[in-house]
Amino acid sequence: MSNGRNFTVQNQHMSQRDIFWTRVGELMHDDQDIVIISADMGTPVFDKIRTVYSNRFFNIGIAEQNCISVASGLAKEGKKPYIFNIATFATLRALEQIRVGVSIMNLPVTIVGTGTGFSYDDAGPTHHLFEDVAIMRTLPHMTIHSVSDNVMARSLADISRNMTTPNYVRLERHINPNIYKPDDDFSDGFQVVREGSDGCIISNGFMLWKALEIADHMKEKGKNLSVIDLHTYPCQEDALVKVLKDCPVLVTIEENFLPGGMGSYIMEILGDRQIHKPIKRFGVKQEWIYRYGGREHNHEFHGLDTPTLTREIESFVK
Repeated sequence: MSNGRNFTVQNQHMSQRDIFWTRVGELMHDDQDIVIISADMGTPVFDKIRTVYSNRFFNIGIAEQNCISVASGLAKEGKKPYIFNIATFATLRALEQIRVGVSIMNLPVTIVGTGTGFSYDDAGPTHHLFEDVAIMRTLPHMTIHSVSDNVMARSLADISRNMTTPNYVRLERHINPNIYKPDDDFSDGFQVVREGSDGCIISNGFMLWKALEIADHMKEKGKNLSVIDLHTYPCQEDALVKVLKDCPVLVTIEENFLPGGMGSYIMEILGDRQIHKPIKRFGVKQEWIYRYGGREHNHEFHGLDTPTLTREIESFVK
C-alpha cells in the first residue's frame, strides 16, 4: 500500500460509507489538495487513509461546528475538504457555520453525512433525520446528493472532487444491492430506472428500493409505472420536466418530512412552469415519534410500508 492506491476493493457487501471513502482515498494519491476532516466518526477505510496521508486527515473530535469552520478555512486556501459525521449533526448542529462559512462564501466543501431518515432506527428522534433536504436546499450554491447505491456513492466522490461550490452527500447506513452500472452518467441529477405509461413514482435513497417493489406490485394489478431516482437537488430541471410532462399521475415517496422535501421540489418545478399534474406525496408524519423496533416498524406507523403504499397508490392511480 506504499503508493496510496490500494484501498479496500469495491464490492456489493460494503456500505455506501466505505465505498465513498475508499474512492476518496484513491483520489488523494493524485490530488494533493484533498483533505478529510472527521468529527470523531470512523470507518475501517480511515485507518488506511490515516496511515498513508497522515498530514491530510484531521479528527476534530465531537465539535461539528468547528469542523465546518476548519474546512472553510482550508477551502479558502485552495484545499478540497471532505467532512464526515452522522448526517443529523453534520447539518443541523453546524447549520450556522454551513450558512456563513460555506454557503455565503461559496466554497467547495463536501459535507458527507451518514444515516439519513430512519437509518439509525434504534437511536430515536435525536438521530433520525427528516428535515435536512428542506433546510439544506434553501441555501444558495448548495447541491444535495441522496445516494441510492454503491455505484453512485463511488461516482459522487469524483463528482464532489470536481465541484467548485458546496455540496452535501447523504449516505445510507445500511447495505442495499446495486441498481446502477459503473459507467452510468449521473450528471442530470435523476435517472429513469424503470419505464411505464400509467404514472410515475419518484423517489431516492433507501426508499427507491421500496418504489421499485411497489411498481412490481402495481404491474401485477395491470398498471405500468415509471420509477425515477431523483438523487440530486437541484437537478437538470428542464430535462426532468420533459420526462414528467407525459406522465398522467405522479407519486413521490420519501423518508423525509413533506414540507420542503422531494415532493415539494417536484411541485415547485412543475408549478413554476405552469404544468398541472395530479400528484400524491408520501413521507414521514410531521411529528416527533418515540418508537423503537426497527426501520420497517417505523415505516408502518408512518404509512410508508409497502402494503400501505401499494394500496394508496393503486387507489390514486385509478
